[in-house]
Parts: sequence; C-alpha cells; structure tokens
Amino acid sequence: MSGISELRALRDIFVSSIDQIIAVCDAEGTDFPKLDDPVHPDEFSPHGIRNNPKVSAAIELAVTAAYQAIQTIRSPPITIITEAAKHTVVTSLGIVERADVAEILRGAGPNGKHVTDIATHSGLDPKKLARILRLLATNHFFKEVSPDVFANNLLSSMLDSGKDITEPGFRENKHNSDQGMSALVGFNSDETIRSLAQWRDVLFDPQTAFSEDIVHCGWQPGLNTDLSMWDYYATPEGRYRGSRFNAVMANTNKLQPPQAAVKAFDWGSLPLDAVVVDVGGGQGHVSLEIARAFPNITVVLEDRLGVIADAHKYWSQYLPSHQKAGKLHLLEHDFFEPQPPLPKTPDVFFLRQIIHDWSDGLCVKILSHLRTAAGPHTKLFIVDSILDYACFSESQSTLMSDVNDVPKPLLPNMAGANLHAYQIDVLLGSVINAGERTIDGYKSVIEAGGWKLVEDSDTRVDLLDKYKYKPPG
Repeated sequence: MSGISELRALRDIFVSSIDQIIAVCDAEGTDFPKLDDPVHPDEFSPHGIRNNPKVSAAIELAVTAAYQAIQTIRSPPITIITEAAKHTVVTSLGIVERADVAEILRGAGPNGKHVTDIATHSGLDPKKLARILRLLATNHFFKEVSPDVFANNLLSSMLDSGKDITEPGFRENKHNSDQGMSALVGFNSDETIRSLAQWRDVLFDPQTAFSEDIVHCGWQPGLNTDLSMWDYYATPEGRYRGSRFNAVMANTNKLQPPQAAVKAFDWGSLPLDAVVVDVGGGQGHVSLEIARAFPNITVVLEDRLGVIADAHKYWSQYLPSHQKAGKLHLLEHDFFEPQPPLPKTPDVFFLRQIIHDWSDGLCVKILSHLRTAAGPHTKLFIVDSILDYACFSESQSTLMSDVNDVPKPLLPNMAGANLHAYQIDVLLGSVINAGERTIDGYKSVIEAGGWKLVEDSDTRVDLLDKYKYKPPG
C-alpha cells in the first residue's frame, strides 16, 4: 500500500466512523456531547450515547484512524518534540487538581472566571497559573473564554469532585466519594510521575535490572522510601495518598461500560446458593452491582483490614439488604495466603484488576491458592487489560477473532483507541514492578497456577477483557 493509499484509507475509516456516530444520534433523536459543555451524568449510564454499542465501536475506529493519521502526516521532529514533552500536561493537570480549579469554575458557567480570581483560593501566582491553564486549554482541557478568563469544559469538568471547597476538611476529604476523576489525576501527577522519573535508573542498574521484587522499581527512590507502594500507603505519612488511591480504584469504573462485569459473565447460570468470592475486591463496587442484579448470590469480599472496614460502610449505604439477608461476608485476607474458611466451595473466584498488580511469580502464588480452594465446577473470572501485540500474531488472532477485523492500515491492536492500557503497563512497572500482559503472558501464569482457559471474550470498550477459567479436568 502506497503512502497516498494509506492516507485515503485512514480518511475513509475516520469519515465512515463519524458518519456512523451521526446516524445513531439522528436515529435516537439525540445530540452528541459538545467539548465546550461540562460532562453530563448520562455519560456513565446506559443512556449515554458513547455507551451505544454501535457508537462505541465507531469511536474506537475513528480515534485509532485519527491518531495514526496525525503520527503519519505531522513532521517527525515535531512529533518527537511534542510527545517527549507530554509530561508537561500531566504535571499541569496535577497542579490544577491540587488548586481545585474545576471546583472553583463549577459555578462560573460558560462565562468562566479570571485567572486572578481562580488563583486566590490556592495562593498561586496568577501569571504562572494562566500559563498552565493555557497549555491545558490548548490540549482541550478547560476553555479560554477571553484573555486570562477560563471555564470548565467536557474534560476539565471530570476533575470536579462535586464538593464545596469552603467546607471544613475539604482538602482531606476531597476524594472521598469523588464524583469526578480528580483522584486519578492527583495520583498520576504525584506518585507515578515521581516513580517514572526514577525508573530509568532502576532499569539500567545491574542489581535491579532483572528483578521482579516489588521494592526494586521507581517507587522507592521516587518517594524516598524503602517500602513498597502497598506498605507505604499503610503508614501515617502515606495515609492521604492511600486514601486517594482507593478513590482512583473506585473511579476506574468510569473507564468501563456501566455494569460491564454484570453483563460480561452469565451470573444467572449459577445455582441459587452460589458463592462468588471477590478476591482483593476493595470496597466491592463491582461485586455490589453483581449482587444488586442477582440477589440470590452470596458475596464473599476479601481484602485488607482497613479496606474491609470501608467496605462495610459502603455496602451498608448502598445495598444493606444483602448483608441483612446473610448473603455478604466481609473477610480480612491476604491473597498470598491460603483461602480462609468460606460458606461453601466457591462457584466463582472474581479478580478485577488484580493480576496486573503482581509479577509472574506472585500471580502464580495467588492463583495456586485459589486453585486449592476450588471445586470441580469453580470458575475463575478475571477482568483485566490484555495487551495485543502491535503486529499480527497467531495466538492473538486465534483467541481474539476481531483482530482479523481491524481494517488496514490500522495496527491490529487499535493503537490510538487503546493507548491507555499500554500506558498503565509502563506505569505499573515503575510503581510496583508489575504490569499488563499479552494473551500469551496470561496463559503462562494462569496455567502455572493450575487453571485452564475454556472461554475468552473482549468487550473492546476501553479495554475491559474477560477470561473464564476452570480447574483442569
């Protein structure tokens, strides 16, 4: 395919995808969200237009084609300069998150506020804040309404916690029940950027280059500690960051289709007395949705002591009926140890975004303990990101048939639409010496843990992948 032919193909994919989105909007009599408007609650409900299956598929193609077109047509030196300076955007987002800019602009509406008024709350230099906000507005975060006057838009409104900045204890409690994604921005612009900055030296150090130890990564020099991320969060000095990280985990639900885990597994096929063990499930945001949809299921939620205490409050607030019916068991448990006594042999072990947090050897240890506690009909349901190869692969195409459906000249891993998973992979490497895996990587650790792949599927909406396993034989 010639260069001109590739450009034509990219153009056609983009235009046809946009046409598909418009056609769905016309058919449903709805508008598509404008970039200038704050995010609407429908964005996180089945009614959101981006959650329409036809629209989500078209978005994935349009984004991938647009990204590849930009990388193709822009001057290569300009691309290198631009991409190598992307940390300026992350840092700027972290500054405006800490300065509570989105909350300040919430009441200003489309007219916005002058940067002098915005800066008063945090004591920042207005001239410096203006430069930061202008960079973000140029990247379509916030809108510069007039010189030095800024307003929220679709993206910046996601930084709004929904809380009143004048309330006592706002700073300490900002991320508790965070309505937006400010915790995620705070985490990525603080701990992770510190860790990433140090990871290069760790990778080139012969003493740590091939280590899978959780304390041999960028986190330790980045945070000036000998502790792992998990242990650091349990210390008094790490308490605030740990609380923020818990909010990050809760808010990752926004990166996936509403109730995706409910639809991704045939929960209705389980027996009436089914027991589902949510391994390392945090407060149980996802298993609560499963229990809400299938109230006959008994949920066993396992996590650390402090997290389990928060889980009790969460379930008491949002689904107290399940606990009153005796169908909720909250257990303090370390998943590197054998499973504790359970109500009965589990029907499903559910692991959401757990496997990517640990090196291969530790994943095998986790899965081996689950295998020991499993029965002949127990299934393992894993929700995590699968990194497709950036080239054609027989193993990839065999297990994920839609790889063959990716139109040329797009990369088979739909690069532009799926960048997030590859970014998370490197991020996890820098903070906990772990990361995402290819399908071959998953098969390796899961089979080593005593399980066998029997079914796979890929929702292809912001990287929610499901794999179901059962014990061999």
